[in-house]
Amino acid sequence: MAIVTDPPPGWGTKPEDLEDEDDWEADDSVGQWLCAELNLGIGRPIMFNYRGLTYMFEAGGKFYFWYCIDLAVSEITSPTTLDEIIKIMKEKGEEALKTKKILR
Repeated sequence: MAIVTDPPPGWGTKPEDLEDEDDWEADDSVGQWLCAELNLGIGRPIMFNYRGLTYMFEAGGKFYFWYCIDLAVSEITSPTTLDEIIKIMKEKGEEALKTKKILR
């Protein structure tokens, strides 16, 4: 499982940040339902941004953003490793990542 110990500013990785029990743990949780609907595999939360109400999660070896307000999901297409994604987010911000919208 991918773990971020030093998240970018504004992002949290503690269990209470991720609401792991509520949104991800159960097979019928909203995070798992969303992953199943999009045929992504089992989803695992990586970090959460309270300001943007956005999860970064991993499923099937790929990384995604789930924008909770409008239920939009984007795949992070470049870079593809968690370390590089975090590095770019810290240096240039989330908008510097290449993404592809897969829902909405």
